Amino acid sequence: MRDSKYCWYILSIIVAITSTAIAIYFGEWIKSVIPIDLIMLLLLVHMVYIEIRCYVKERGHY
Repeated sequence: MRDSKYCWYILSIIVAITSTAIAIYFGEWIKSVIPIDLIMLLLLVHMVYIEIRCYVKERGHY
C-alpha cells in the first residue's frame, strides 16, 4: 500500500514538470491559438489534474 502513495506523488511531479515543459516549449504557439496567459493555463491544467485525483480517490481506486 505504501508504494501506491508514493506513486501518486511521483505522478504529481511528472504532471507538473510535463505541463511546465510543454508551456515553455510551445508557449508562442499556444499564445497564438488560445489568447490566455500561460500561467493561467498551467493553473487550469493543475486544477483539472487535482479534480481527477479527487474523483479517483472518491471512487476507491486510490
